[in-house]
Amino acid sequence: MVNGTLSPYRKVADERVRLRLLNASTARTYAFGFSDDRTFDLVGTDGGLLERPAAIERLQLSPGERAEIVVTMRPGERTVLRSYPQDNYGDAWQQRFNGGDDSFDVLQLRAADRLRPSPGTPAELGTPEVPDGTEAVKTRHFDLKRSGINGRAMAMDRVDETVTRGTTEIWTVRNTNGMPHNFHVHDVQFRVLEVNGEAPSGALRGPKDSVFVPNGTTMKLAMRFDGPADPNTPYMYHCHLLHHEDQGMMGQFVVVENGRQVGGSGRHQHQHQHQH
Repeated sequence: MVNGTLSPYRKVADERVRLRLLNASTARTYAFGFSDDRTFDLVGTDGGLLERPAAIERLQLSPGERAEIVVTMRPGERTVLRSYPQDNYGDAWQQRFNGGDDSFDVLQLRAADRLRPSPGTPAELGTPEVPDGTEAVKTRHFDLKRSGINGRAMAMDRVDETVTRGTTEIWTVRNTNGMPHNFHVHDVQFRVLEVNGEAPSGALRGPKDSVFVPNGTTMKLAMRFDGPADPNTPYMYHCHLLHHEDQGMMGQFVVVENGRQVGGSGRHQHQHQHQH
């Protein structure tokens, strides 16, 4: 289902089409590609443009992740945006029952017999406004398990982390749980610095607020906390697979002005609302 329509198609009148993709599924991770395996340009991730386009044939998006791609079409042709099988699950059981074996059509593109000319994708797109980690003042570690994060299930009356407004931190996120997870942080866009000690792929080089963290993966993320400070009202970090989140894979952090501490220990109101 795409935008409320089953088995949808889109009529195309231009040589290049820009698609904005949002994975709004509660648990499924998609591996997007086209039925003829054509290359397309990734130009944007969760929070904005990449520094330069990344030419790819597959794009993986876990729940809550977004991307913008540019597809080149030829007059009169048809192609299908499809989700393909994935092999980055903990074992065959996890792969089968979490959708890793599935292949299915998502959206058909139908090009007109005559297409309006389109300019090529620019070689340079912009400078992502996310920190590179060089000014980080603190490192935090988050171990992802279905039972909770860092060994603790979500508790509404517990603040797990306190962050100083205006500072940059590096968060290291690890999944050794045997099943796929992802990690979403409220109020920030971050830069992926490393994936298992290596530089990230092109699909992870833009501003992000959600990342897919398959089993056996450790990621380093750099983020700056410039949003509103409030010692009494926490932000959230959590797995964006809904059934994992509901079972406790979530924590709370507050952003405070320099020198301030977390507010009272009373029960916090959980305002978990996304406007992506």
